[in-house]
Amino acid sequence: MKIALCSDYFYPKIGGITVHIENLAKALEFRGHDVFIVTKKANFDDNIHGLRVIRVKSLFRTSQTIDLPYTDELVDVFRREKPDIIHAHHAFSPVSLFSLAIGRKLGIKTVLTNHSIQFLYDVAYLWKPFSYLAFPLTQYINYADRILAVSYAAAKFISHFTDKDVMVIPNGVNVEEFTPSKKDFDGRSILFVGRLVYRKGVHRLLNVMRYVVREVKDAHLHMIGSGYLSSTIKFMVKSLNLQENITLIGSVDKRDLIEYYRRSHVFVLPSVFGESFGIVILEAMASKTPVVAVAQGGIKELLENGETGLLVEGEGLTKKLAENICLLLRDKALSEKISSNAYREVQKYDWKVIASMIEEVYEDVLS
Repeated sequence: MKIALCSDYFYPKIGGITVHIENLAKALEFRGHDVFIVTKKANFDDNIHGLRVIRVKSLFRTSQTIDLPYTDELVDVFRREKPDIIHAHHAFSPVSLFSLAIGRKLGIKTVLTNHSIQFLYDVAYLWKPFSYLAFPLTQYINYADRILAVSYAAAKFISHFTDKDVMVIPNGVNVEEFTPSKKDFDGRSILFVGRLVYRKGVHRLLNVMRYVVREVKDAHLHMIGSGYLSSTIKFMVKSLNLQENITLIGSVDKRDLIEYYRRSHVFVLPSVFGESFGIVILEAMASKTPVVAVAQGGIKELLENGETGLLVEGEGLTKKLAENICLLLRDKALSEKISSNAYREVQKYDWKVIASMIEEVYEDVLS
């Protein structure tokens, strides 16, 4: 098959959708398909990842999500390339939605994957009226011949905007790529990977570390990522006198990222809202690093509390996160148990499995 993966979210943007598209493209190519990615023009060397990327101009010449792509360029791309399937990623952004509409116009079969949820994503009386007000949006979504979601939470959210059935196919991870030859638990190292933005709970994480270092004085948190709160986080680390216990890493290449996962004792995800899935959790599981996370969104679908991770919810989240981190740092047997269980569980999310499921959807749509 010839497959077009279309999205506003691709490099140089960093995030779960970008990682998903990159790995899906490589997995489909490995299975013998002809794959190309369609996104907006940006200052980025697409040769780095070894993928075929076609970039189209946008109205204001930026790669910002809300900047509208030139539809005539999108039409030209699809007429020239003649894909069998247009697979749009992210249900609420222009390249994705316009690609669905153009696919319908040109008679090309289309698939849409929803990767996102919003605050109170499961409250129908909030989102259903909005979907009526946003009629053009729902019309574009309904152009898709098949709708997928990366989690039941993401499926619930997009169901407010369509009456079509939504099939859940989760995100994936290349398990072998992250697996360490030997896993050591050092009793001190903590890892966070994600954007430094409010919804990821990075502000909460600093207060978590205040609790942790009272109990485990040499505990050390590495924070990998960047975002609009970067400067604020740096200031807060100094204000809280945590310079010896927190290191801000910024962005790293994949090889270094994998090493941080492998060497960490605990991975923490303190998100406030908006976690439709959490690819970083899969990466931690594949690295045999136990996860402590807030039980919200799609995270609850990935982890079983006390078995494949430790989940916290309700009141006093900051203290609960700290207590569970300390528990793992001190209890090597519990860490080994959760690590082993999570590693067995993550096998079903390997990209070999996930790509096969998506391939079956393509075949079904084409038939």
